[in-house]
This record gives sequence, structure tokens and C-alpha cells, in this order.
Amino acid sequence: MDTITYLLITLLLLLPWLAIYIYKERLRKKMLKTSFMGGLAGFIAEYWYFKDYWHPPTIMGKSVISFEDFIFGFTITGISVTIYETAFVSAFGKCKKNRKKLFGIMFLCGVAAMIIFNQLLGANSIIVSCTVFMILATVMITLRPDLFRMAILSGLLMIAVVLPVYTLLFDLLNTDYWDDYWLLAHTPLGITVLGNIPLSELCWYFSWGSFAGIAHHFASGNVQIKHAAIARQVTLP
Repeated sequence: MDTITYLLITLLLLLPWLAIYIYKERLRKKMLKTSFMGGLAGFIAEYWYFKDYWHPPTIMGKSVISFEDFIFGFTITGISVTIYETAFVSAFGKCKKNRKKLFGIMFLCGVAAMIIFNQLLGANSIIVSCTVFMILATVMITLRPDLFRMAILSGLLMIAVVLPVYTLLFDLLNTDYWDDYWLLAHTPLGITVLGNIPLSELCWYFSWGSFAGIAHHFASGNVQIKHAAIARQVTLP
């Protein structure tokens, strides 16, 4: 069971990904593009998380880069960038000014922060990544206050998506998983809630959802418009 638990996480998360993809035809292009980017990022992220967060068994071995990492990054990114638009029927108009270059700089700053605070200063990778996601989300919201609601709700919706998955796997099927493979277990940071669900996991999903949920709109300059009929006609200044 331990060997396939990480795989089961990714496959169960693939179900809401598929539901959104089938239900929201207009979001498919964006969803596929961001999902593949997230899949590649999933490989890179484990470089940090394997050091001080967890050592998960995978189909390809323990604590090794595996295709589960790609599937996880693929699904969680696709869900996070579309979950708000799926839950709340929204129309978006194109703003003339985009911030793709600024977002690129922000992203690089986030990577630099992971290197500095995790590798050089020794802060735990999960704390650094959650903090980086929230700081980047805050910067975007400061520049685009209209994205505040989207950021908060995207984070909360991500938790709503993963809670049933984690409850099934870790409160019913594999209750000892985090004790065995979570490097924070039995430490001050090893807090679990709702049974055997690590609080750090929920914090990560919320922070990631808040960041990724608004990143595409921030970079592209899309703004929400209340009336769909107007959204097809108007380009905002």
C-alpha cells in the first residue's frame, strides 16, 4: 500500500482535473498549457522537498524523481488555475496592459528565495515554499486588488478538493503513512488535523492555490467582468 499511496493521490486528483476539463470547454487550452508546465515543475520541486520534508515511496523507488511527481504537478496546477472559474461562473475581458515580464521576474525571485532560505539558511522547504507563494500572491493582489477574492477562494477550493482525497487515504486506508515517510513527524512542525492529515499539507495547498489561482490572470491582464455579454465586446484600459 505504501508504494502506491503517492500514485493514488495523483490519480484521485486527476478525477477533478478531468471533470473540469470536460465541463469547461473554454478553459481547456489554458488548462493543458499550465498543467504541462506544472508537471515539469513537479520534477524540480522534489529537489527541495526530498531534502527535509518527505521521502515517499514511488513506483520507481523511494525518494527518487518519479512519474508521480509529473502527474501531481500536472493535475494540481490545472485544477488551481481553473477552479475559481469553474466554481463561479465568470467572464473575463482583456486588459491592454499585461505583466508577463514582471511575473517572470517574480517567479525567478521565488526560485532564488528557495535557494537562499532553504539551501543556504536551512529553513524547511515547506515553510519557504508556502511563504514564497503567499508573498507572490500578496504582491499580485497589491498591484491588482480585484484578484483578492479570487486568490482566497482559489486557496480554499483547493483545500476542499484535496480533503476528501487525504481523508480517504490517510484516515482510512493508510493511517501510518505520514509517520513513516514525513520528515516533520514527531517534530514541532509535525502537526496533524482531522485525523492524520498534516497541517503543512493543507497550508501548502492553500498557498499554492492562492498563488496559481491568480497568476495567469495577473500575467495576461485578464479582468473579471460581471456580464458575459459585455465581456465579449469590451477591452478594458
